[in-house]
Amino acid sequence: MGRYAIRRLLQLIPVLLGTTFLINFMVWQLPGDPFAARCGQRACPDSYISAMREQFGLDQPMLVQYWHFLKNLLSGDLGVNFNQVSVASQLADAWPITIRLGLMAVAIEAIIGIAAGVLSGLKRGGFIDNVITISTLVMLSLPIFVTGFILQWLLGVQLQWINPTVSDAATVGELLIPAFVLASLNLAFTARLTRTSIVENRRSDYVRTAVSKGMTNRRVVGVHLLRNSLIPALTFLGTEIGSLMSGAIVTEGIFNIHGIGGLLFTAINNHDFTIVVPVASLLVLVYLLANLLVDLLYGVLDPRIRYE
Repeated sequence: MGRYAIRRLLQLIPVLLGTTFLINFMVWQLPGDPFAARCGQRACPDSYISAMREQFGLDQPMLVQYWHFLKNLLSGDLGVNFNQVSVASQLADAWPITIRLGLMAVAIEAIIGIAAGVLSGLKRGGFIDNVITISTLVMLSLPIFVTGFILQWLLGVQLQWINPTVSDAATVGELLIPAFVLASLNLAFTARLTRTSIVENRRSDYVRTAVSKGMTNRRVVGVHLLRNSLIPALTFLGTEIGSLMSGAIVTEGIFNIHGIGGLLFTAINNHDFTIVVPVASLLVLVYLLANLLVDLLYGVLDPRIRYE
């Protein structure tokens, strides 16, 4: 497995280079000048626009800009944004909040989603199965922003169980409801995937063999059935980690969370590529590493999977 992990890490390099190049290329192709409208109601002087374009390298060819971006990224020097504020310091303040929110959302998806899917699959056709199926259908039919506004209004405004907005400290308690909102869609998908996998694997030969050997139901489910049934759900959770980070933009906007989502949203509105490009690149890196971790976990869940 060690050689496989090293080989996969090496494969990430051209993928990361290709995606970051595309990100820079798309930003470079955006219409308009990001500095032309930064002087309020009046037009910005040509001297100001020229000076800003020179400072941020927009007067250079795209390949030269991309080369400077890679050097700065590897050295950790991301420069300043259009307001002359350090990009690295803004990311350092915002990333811990978003990572905390994302990890809580993944934990909610994994714990509640898998537990609900297992329970629904084992009680197929029963009352519990019907309740879980209807609940997941409701969650799938509601976009994240609708779920967020409903819970914010109900729990924060009407019942006053939570603060409608999250403070700058963004504690775990404050992030619990936003994390549930962020995880709501994927939680429902995880539950349905797990249920389907449980139902299919219950009819497998290895389950019937384990039962015929006299194993207890708990051991059959926990040791044999669950480990094989978790692979589809684990695959889905791994691929959705990157989308959780990007989906946090909506959730952070609803609950006024000062994380990477709010920072990215403001940067997009201001056409500030100095923040958009490194944030998008870091999201790509998180997505690639999450997929690598999922692939390595396959061998832990299913002994039949071997990496060479």
